[in-house]
Amino acid sequence: MRLPIASLFGLLAVLLAPPVFAGPGDKEANQGMNAARGGFCKRAIPLLESAESQRHRPSSAVPLADCYVKQGELLKASEIYHKVASEKKAPGYNARDVAAITSAKKKAAQLDARIPTLVVTPAEPYEGLVVEIDGEVISEPSAPHRFDPGEVLVIVARAEGHEETSQKITLKEKQRREIKLRLKPKPGGKKPPEKPVAKKPPEKPPEKPVAEKPVAEKPPEKKPPAKPIAKKPAEKKPPKKPVAKKPPERKPPRAAEKPVAKKPPRAAEKPVAKKPPRAAEKSAEDKPRVATGPDERPKPAVELPEPTPPSPRRQRDVWLGAGFQGFFIPQLMFGLLGEGGRDVLVPGGDISLSTRLGRRFDLVFSVAYARFWMDETPFKPKGHPDTDYEIVESDLQALQAGVRLVWNIPLDRDELFAFRVGAGLGVGWTFMGDLYRTQAYPGDAVPGDPGSFVPGDPYRYVKCRGPNNPIGSFRYCNELDYDADHYPGYVEPSWFTRPKGRPQGLRPLVYPWLVLPEIGLALRPWDRVAFDLRVGASVTGLLGGLGIRFAL
Repeated sequence: MRLPIASLFGLLAVLLAPPVFAGPGDKEANQGMNAARGGFCKRAIPLLESAESQRHRPSSAVPLADCYVKQGELLKASEIYHKVASEKKAPGYNARDVAAITSAKKKAAQLDARIPTLVVTPAEPYEGLVVEIDGEVISEPSAPHRFDPGEVLVIVARAEGHEETSQKITLKEKQRREIKLRLKPKPGGKKPPEKPVAKKPPEKPPEKPVAEKPVAEKPPEKKPPAKPIAKKPAEKKPPKKPVAKKPPERKPPRAAEKPVAKKPPRAAEKPVAKKPPRAAEKSAEDKPRVATGPDERPKPAVELPEPTPPSPRRQRDVWLGAGFQGFFIPQLMFGLLGEGGRDVLVPGGDISLSTRLGRRFDLVFSVAYARFWMDETPFKPKGHPDTDYEIVESDLQALQAGVRLVWNIPLDRDELFAFRVGAGLGVGWTFMGDLYRTQAYPGDAVPGDPGSFVPGDPYRYVKCRGPNNPIGSFRYCNELDYDADHYPGYVEPSWFTRPKGRPQGLRPLVYPWLVLPEIGLALRPWDRVAFDLRVGASVTGLLGGLGIRFAL
């Protein structure tokens, strides 16, 4: 019976062995995998690299490759994926290792399609060609080589008798790029051998002309002389008979006609100087004309209407707009309520409908979206001890409905630019997301040594894992105060769902929204289109917006 009893004690010793007897690198691997799952790859990469250097496990290698992908190091990640995908189940591998091998095959194929490649093709054969990329000689430049996207690559090429050339390029994901390499020959260098030219066969000498026998020419035939043609004598026309001219008929004398008074010549008119269209005086052509002859009557003066000045741009009463609207919450605002906090940027956008009131005022109705995302931030209320520090996180998302009154002040006659001043109010509703609060302790403390848990830099505090966890943190991680249950997984209730008699319930559900003042500048390059730039102060931080409006 001694052997079975000894075997039983050995089995219990293995099953109940404390973590201190775990394999090398398991502690770093577990910490790195937890950090990778939370999205903290900067913290996870050194832990997982240390674990892999001590002992390789697929379950820790794949999360390491996942973090490399997020950091943009695709080549490192691809190498790990392919290495894990080629493995087979080995003794000591658990279910997580087997699942990691299966997922690595799929991830390797997906990642290979994203890695860009580069091919350097010489335009002609160069003697002694050497191509370097980032200082590394490429043996076969015409073959595709893989590089990380976004990395600046320096390509240097040299060959005998040619000048060295270099260029910088940056590849994008999935890009397949080819570069045609052309090198300039050095001045005075040897020219490349010319291609042999096929010689033409020698030309045959021209043949001598054969002398032709003279041909006897026939004497020209003599034609008889042409007979002269007798000219007919010119016919003499009989002389024309003289025609007797009739004496001029005498008309009876008419009664003496009245002499017609000749009009005196007009005096040279003076040139009329042209006046600008807005001149108040009438032109010379508009003055009444004076009769210059006995039969001419003066014409009445014609008054021309004065040219009207161009009217200003047509007023548009209804506008539909959209654009970016965000808030900036400075750390100073956290200091009004307590200690800690950080600068927070709240991005979002809005859709607006504005109508004109009178000549210069706009009434603007808007619906906006805001994302109140905040990373882990230490915070404690004012006047509370250092042991009340908590790590606060937020992924709240809100919709805001509001109305603003804006006064437009044109800066030019055509109302191309306008200065805008106004104020607004409304209400917000956090329709999605939560607020998380977790007790925290000094990150420099040594677990198990209560004396090392002393106040320090709150931005180095870490979350408590439970009451007095780690050991010695009972002053920071406890169940004595209002935050007794603020441990990982705790979600802050809203103002309307907080427990009775407890101060919890800081998550806003509905909150007021106020902007005062709001100033901005409007640009209206076209009649129906305008651009708006605005800034202001609100209860949720400093407001900034950039949008576009279309007239309806």
